[in-house]
Amino acid sequence: MPEPGQRYRLITRSDMDGLICGILLKELDIIDDIMFAHPKDMQDGLIEVGPDDITTNLPYHPNAFICFDHHASEALRIKDAPENHVIDPKAPSASRVVYDYFGGAEAFPEIPEEMMAAVDKADSANFTKDEILNPSGWVLLSFIMDARTGLGRFRDFNISNYQLMMKLIDYCRTHSDIRDILRLPDVKERVDLYFEQEGKCREQIERCAKKHGKTTVLDLRHEETIWAGNRFLVYALFPQATVSVHVLWGKNKQNTVFAVGKSILNRNSKVKIGKIMLEYGGGGHDAAGTCQVENLKSEETLKELIERIAKDG
Repeated sequence: MPEPGQRYRLITRSDMDGLICGILLKELDIIDDIMFAHPKDMQDGLIEVGPDDITTNLPYHPNAFICFDHHASEALRIKDAPENHVIDPKAPSASRVVYDYFGGAEAFPEIPEEMMAAVDKADSANFTKDEILNPSGWVLLSFIMDARTGLGRFRDFNISNYQLMMKLIDYCRTHSDIRDILRLPDVKERVDLYFEQEGKCREQIERCAKKHGKTTVLDLRHEETIWAGNRFLVYALFPQATVSVHVLWGKNKQNTVFAVGKSILNRNSKVKIGKIMLEYGGGGHDAAGTCQVENLKSEETLKELIERIAKDG
């Protein structure tokens, strides 16, 4: 448990789970700074972490005061159960791990269960086909906050994603009505862009997706523009698929990213994706994960992934 009166820096992801983790820890008055980090940078040791840091939803770092997580691959990677690693692979979100660790509703009387249910739903991707195709409320906010939606590629928004996250962490502590949150000008301009590009995104997915048995591969590396859209659209548009493999350029095209996920609508795959991604230097949950490989190895890796997914079911 944190020392009384001690303040920490939170290092988390810039997404819905990171937002709610920030709200929870701010509510306890134990953080005075927030940094957003990419899991790969954490795994590669590019983030300086010390005893005054709390991490959530990121790969374990031994120097941190405490690390909260729920990724199955981390439970496999970190086998010796260090004291500062609070992990529950069965939890639907890292926010839920934080919430339960500090005492649940008793410790967070001002945090509505609706907000916790929303982050659990978002981070465990428990969406219906209608929610994927016609998002609203907390579901829409989770898509807007997800970097994989791709809104950041397009417009210079009035404030940056970092500034928006910081603003929402404070705003949502006192305003839990999602209608008010979505009406905030800095949220609304992102919502407007999302719906503006929705049709183009669907057309692009239908044009670029290739079926390999029950696996759908969406290779977007040769597209001049990747339109914004939620990462689950492929499952709504290809309902027969049990697994999707998104192939994308990494930062500045310096490597290739594979983002693999089980369909959240056709849940018949038995493959443990996080375990496979760990073998390629990435990680994730049983149902979803990512890895980054050298460009020269990308085609070989894609072939291996398709074969491995088919073999494991």
